[in-house]
Amino acid sequence: MKLQEKLSAIQQNIKVGKTRTNKFANYKYRNCEDILTAVKPLLDGCSLKITDEIRLVGEHVYVEATAEISLGEELMQTKAQAFIDLHKKAMSAEQKVGSASSYARKYALNGLFLLDDNTDPDSLKVEAEASIESSNAIKDVMEGL
Repeated sequence: MKLQEKLSAIQQNIKVGKTRTNKFANYKYRNCEDILTAVKPLLDGCSLKITDEIRLVGEHVYVEATAEISLGEELMQTKAQAFIDLHKKAMSAEQKVGSASSYARKYALNGLFLLDDNTDPDSLKVEAEASIESSNAIKDVMEGL
């Protein structure tokens, strides 16, 4: 069996619920460890590797995570980035990098295994902003009539 077939089987069979709760913002989420726990029994001879690299873009520092699945010589990978907020208070430098690494790894795995995050707080924020922009545009048009 080829890697694409095995990856497709993993994508169809992986189940990773959002069982964790953010007590401050009151939303459900999954973390990187939840994804890894769910995928390990499904690998069926495939190898999974996750790596991080620190990137500097202008004055901004990012963690770029790569999630890579392989079977023999075949290889597929996805990448995700997370900004390291060096000015964030109440966190040590190590915690800032670790937090960005966890975030980037989670989203690299989400991409590789096609995990749906439609109800993720990040997507909700984007939807809310788009809705506000749309409402403002309609309001502007209506006021111009």
